[in-house]
Amino acid sequence: MDSKTQLLKQFDLLDRWFKNALDNLSDKETNQRIDPKMNHIKYIAGHLFHTNYVFAQFAGVKAEPKWSDLFAGQGKTKALDNYPYPDINEIIDEWEKLFPQVRAGLSNLSEEILNKEVPSPIAQSGIFDSTIRDLWTFLNYHQAYHIGQIGLLRKGLGKETMKYQ
Repeated sequence: MDSKTQLLKQFDLLDRWFKNALDNLSDKETNQRIDPKMNHIKYIAGHLFHTNYVFAQFAGVKAEPKWSDLFAGQGKTKALDNYPYPDINEIIDEWEKLFPQVRAGLSNLSEEILNKEVPSPIAQSGIFDSTIRDLWTFLNYHQAYHIGQIGLLRKGLGKETMKYQ
C-alpha cells in the first residue's frame, strides 16, 4: 500500500473517531471542564474542526475558515468558560460538510505535490521534513491526539468509552 492510500485510510478513520468521540454528549456537557486547567470538549472539537482548514489548504480546497477566532489553536486561542460558543451539533454539522470536500482534494494529490516542500514548524522537530506528505502525517497524528483527549474527557464526565467502530 502506498503512503497516500495509508494517509487517506487514517484520515477516514479520524472522521469516524471524531463523530464517535462526540456521540451521546449534550451541548452542555461539551462545555464542562473536568479540571480547571483542562480544555473542555467543545474547544477541542472546534480545534479539530479548524485543523481541517489546514488540510483543505494543501488539498486545494477553497474553504473560508469558520470560527478561527475561537479555535485556531495553541497560542492563538484558548478555551473559555461561559462563552457563547457554537452548539456542538453545529460544529459536527460543519465538520460533515467540510470533510468530504477535503477528502476528495486529498485523494487527488499527486506524488509531485505530496513531495513539495512547504514552510512548516514540524521540520524543526528532526522527525518530519517539510513536505506536504509529512505535514499530512503530522496532522493525522495531531487529530488522533486530540480525539484521544475527548475520549478521556468523556470518561471523566461519566460517559461510556468512545467506540472505535
